[in-house]
Amino acid sequence: MLPTSRGRGGQKGCLVTDTGDIERDPRWKVSPTKIVVTILLGLGIVLPLLVSTYDQVNPRFLGFPFFYWYQLMWVFLAAGLCGLSFFLLKRERDAYDREHPTPKKGTDA
Repeated sequence: MLPTSRGRGGQKGCLVTDTGDIERDPRWKVSPTKIVVTILLGLGIVLPLLVSTYDQVNPRFLGFPFFYWYQLMWVFLAAGLCGLSFFLLKRERDAYDREHPTPKKGTDA
């Protein structure tokens, strides 16, 4: 016999998650903005890991070999990509909130 879990409200046999909530939640829907954000963050992770992009000494910048300044450049680029991704997702969320206003607590609606 399979063990049953106790879900919300302590009811035996109830699932822990409710799929209805997930289907209505806009955070779980794939959108073009989320695809762009995934690509941006993926580039910020994968490109610095490709050894063939930095396995050289020249060109030098202020006396530093290419490897050092290339990796340091990616620190700032990755921070910029994270900031841009945050801005894009916030803009999408704000647009959703404008289209689907929720009544504020304590007001008669």
